[in-house]
Amino acid sequence: MAASQTYWFKHYATGGNASTWYANDNSWGVNSPTGTGFVAMVNGKDWGWTSPVTTLPKEIGAVSPNNTTWFSQSTWPKSGSRYNATYDIFIDPIPEPTDRNSKTELMIWLNWYNTRPLADRYDANGEAIPTATNVSLGGRSWNIYDYSWPNGDHTLSFLDRSKSGWWSGSLTPFFNYGLNRGFYTNDHYLNSVMAGWEFGPGDYTAHSWGAVGF
Repeated sequence: MAASQTYWFKHYATGGNASTWYANDNSWGVNSPTGTGFVAMVNGKDWGWTSPVTTLPKEIGAVSPNNTTWFSQSTWPKSGSRYNATYDIFIDPIPEPTDRNSKTELMIWLNWYNTRPLADRYDANGEAIPTATNVSLGGRSWNIYDYSWPNGDHTLSFLDRSKSGWWSGSLTPFFNYGLNRGFYTNDHYLNSVMAGWEFGPGDYTAHSWGAVGF
């Protein structure tokens, strides 16, 4: 499960172009001169669709701590545009939901510009206020933001303080953080792992993407 053609390529946009599938791990992305949207590779189940090769959904407690994911990307947003390069991970009490009203969403922001995460609190300048700062996970430092949806669902965002633009390693430290916070339990299901961008006008290219060991 290393090559991109094994994953579903998901694209919501108001402009630009993207193919449904890419043939390798190199240079997939989106060129959007005027539009905005979200584009990502998906491993697992999402909105009733399943990537061609996956072991998901799987209970969180059954996910190997030796799982490995990697995502390396570049961005060239137009002047004044905004983007965030992120993992978008969905954990639910049930397997294979047919909608995207997930109980828990984990977002791992690797780089961003001119945007901010969802948060329960904002300061007088409109900046999101983190729940925790300089938290060490997976060998890096993160600022962490909570957002509680009106229906009781939750988004937990981890922002890479170094804005590295890449990740390679296990996602288990992030899963365990949510477990320890009580947002889900080991019998909830990891339904999908995505990596891509929420973007404004510009060019966005991934140099590699993969997920193994789930």
